[in-house]
Amino acid sequence: MAKKHRVRARSRRSVEASRRATATRPASVEREGARPAVRAGRFIARSGAPRAAGAPSASLERAAALERAYVVRDFRRIAVVVAISVGLLIASGILLNFTLR
Repeated sequence: MAKKHRVRARSRRSVEASRRATATRPASVEREGARPAVRAGRFIARSGAPRAAGAPSASLERAAALERAYVVRDFRRIAVVVAISVGLLIASGILLNFTLR
């Protein structure tokens, strides 16, 4: 039987403790230049120059080379499938022309 991983439940604060914690916080101050309160989503599009600086590490270069090789092989497989399907369409069209006459 599989071993169950048990996690302790977090203790809940009492109502008084939560009220004290929220009461001690200062009210939100409106500042110019502050970040907007509404988040657009989890991922934010960044524009401009890349943030990485300097030469990439050897392990990063190897991973990128493996990824490029996989993508090239994938496109090659897609090209072979498309070429075969186009060839079959042409052959079936020619065959149908001869059989329907």
